[in-house]
Amino acid sequence: MRHADDALNTYETISDSWITRSEQIDIEGLYQPVRDLLPPPPANVLDIGAGTGRDAAWFAAKGHPVTAAEPAARLRSAGEALHAGKAIEWSDAQLPDLGALGAGNRYDCQVMIGVWQHLPEPQRPPAMKRLYELASEKGRVVMSLRHGPGAPGRPVFPIDAPATAELAKANGFSVLRSVIMSSMQDWNRKEGVEWTWQVLEASRS
Repeated sequence: MRHADDALNTYETISDSWITRSEQIDIEGLYQPVRDLLPPPPANVLDIGAGTGRDAAWFAAKGHPVTAAEPAARLRSAGEALHAGKAIEWSDAQLPDLGALGAGNRYDCQVMIGVWQHLPEPQRPPAMKRLYELASEKGRVVMSLRHGPGAPGRPVFPIDAPATAELAKANGFSVLRSVIMSSMQDWNRKEGVEWTWQVLEASRS
């Protein structure tokens, strides 16, 4: 059976051109569906599946201390070079447990952009539980959920957005927003790829 490591292996051999394209995406436009729900700086931000640190650098530039969790050494090393000097702490941490982050860490904002589709269904409940454990009081989780085929050679698993919202609620989150958007990338749009953006909020009261 396919699992998350299959996708991880493809990112270890990703091309320089893919990295360039990823870094050129308009981040202000990317986060437009949820920008009003992002916390003001300085908030502790965790970027899960950070890739080359494109989003992490954007948050850092706004005054947030950022932890970038990226298990693919290829992307992590590229990100450390591209965004050297930014307020980003890199970590070799991977869902569902994100164990390399250590105990006691809490984050005001966790972002997971284009990541959830790489997790097979059995790994999603423990992953959601871990997100709640890492959230501060009223800490928010921003997720983009992919609907449609993955890139060639990069396995993805189907996502049901309402089921994801119910899983979040079962683990202590409230759902502040769930909205479907078209993809910003030409190839994705041609293939019919859409994204559900969800914002979750943790409550420990």
